[in-house]
Amino acid sequence: MTTTPTRPTAVPSIEQLPQPALRTNTDIQGNILAAFNKDFMDFRYLHFPDAAKGRGWLSAILNTVATTSETEDFNEQFSLARRAFGRDPAITTVRCGVSLTFDGLMAVAKNPQQVETDLTGFVALREGSAKRAAQLGDTAESDPKQWLFGAGTGDKVVHAVLIVAADTEELLKEKLKNLDAVENAHQITRVHVDEGRTLTGPLKGHEHFGYKDGISQPGVKDFHRESQDRMGFRDNHAGTELIEPGEFVFGHKSETGDRQAPGWMKNGSLQVVRRLRQDVAGWNQAVVDGVKQFTGTMDPNLLGACLVGREKNGTPLAPPSNAVTGLGSDRNDFDYQDDPSGQHTPWVAHIRRTNPRSFAGIVDNKPKSHRLMRRGIPYGPEFKGTKDDGKDRGLMFVCYGTSLEQQFELIQQHWSNSPDFTPGKDPAPTPEPHNGFDKVIGLAGKASIALADGTHGTVDMKRFVRTTGSLYAFTPSISTLRLLAEGKDLPNKPVGS
Repeated sequence: MTTTPTRPTAVPSIEQLPQPALRTNTDIQGNILAAFNKDFMDFRYLHFPDAAKGRGWLSAILNTVATTSETEDFNEQFSLARRAFGRDPAITTVRCGVSLTFDGLMAVAKNPQQVETDLTGFVALREGSAKRAAQLGDTAESDPKQWLFGAGTGDKVVHAVLIVAADTEELLKEKLKNLDAVENAHQITRVHVDEGRTLTGPLKGHEHFGYKDGISQPGVKDFHRESQDRMGFRDNHAGTELIEPGEFVFGHKSETGDRQAPGWMKNGSLQVVRRLRQDVAGWNQAVVDGVKQFTGTMDPNLLGACLVGREKNGTPLAPPSNAVTGLGSDRNDFDYQDDPSGQHTPWVAHIRRTNPRSFAGIVDNKPKSHRLMRRGIPYGPEFKGTKDDGKDRGLMFVCYGTSLEQQFELIQQHWSNSPDFTPGKDPAPTPEPHNGFDKVIGLAGKASIALADGTHGTVDMKRFVRTTGSLYAFTPSISTLRLLAEGKDLPNKPVGS
């Protein structure tokens, strides 16, 4: 049950302006543009026994799938009440989202051959993440043979990903009981289930290594309001540049006009789900041991910050571009223009390798075409103590976009796992390897760090994050979900720009 107190009457002037066009969209699913932002999220990876039962299941859950409009309505009401009362308001709700893998689309579509033809250019979606594992660094301990989902055969093939998100555990359990009944009625089987939970206490909003997560998200034109003081940037979010919506949902303008899709994909998005297990004890010891390889002012906290790009409280190492707007633990107003050699934020840092900002176009001159909309949440118990307790914990990584190849895969393969990702000639005073791999999600190996105060050295670390499950899927619009559920033809005239 959702409880809603009286809405505060003091509405800021910015909230009295006309809503951006996509803000009130009822066809795009929630969690793509408008985040669920819930403390309790279950991930169900489901298999359909046949087309009829798969369609029946879709029909039964269709009315429970959240839209962008209702999701953002709740988020804005929550934020407004928090500002008005100075604390989290006592309003709660539950949200659901559903995605279909390529196998799932083929299983429920009226004309599978048409779907297969329509998706000819979507190679990564058709192949699935397991077949592309090697080029993404998912080898050895991260090999698909060891995955809990995403590489199965027979009745272990995942057809649908159902995300159920709630503000309280009680709400979640109540919703799951209803979904259990629907699954049983249509003989849907679960390949695997993951339970995402935000950490509590001082670690709330952080991931298991202890660093504040989910800070820098792209702004979206026609969904987020534009700043009246800084055109091209999101209002009240310093440094957040607005990106064309076609980078995240099909059928809308993209940055370079290369995101066309068949009509049935309009208002839908491609989804990546990855289960990333974290070795917290190993990471903690590695940053302690790594200090021994440095001269200068390096200590474990600083080394960890150098590898992530932020301190644990979220404060970035990068100096702000604007001394006023760039304040605070989640300050985001920086672009690395004043740090080409990585003397403040090393090039090995996770946040720089996954979003190099002003240097993002050094591979293909498309600096805005590689952003992701991330929606992750931790799973597993909080790590306590110093020794490895053997418990499974990590991050449920979820992201959305309109090109697996140009967004998620480019970041993973050509940025995080490239030893030579650099804006030209290496200016660092330390010997190679000057750059190495992203030390959070990248491969094992060496990387040099040289800071502005003369502190320098080479860090050599194994992998402390390994993939234990991965899927590529398509998150359809509400209208396309309805067509699939009813077994109707899918419109395939190209849309987008």
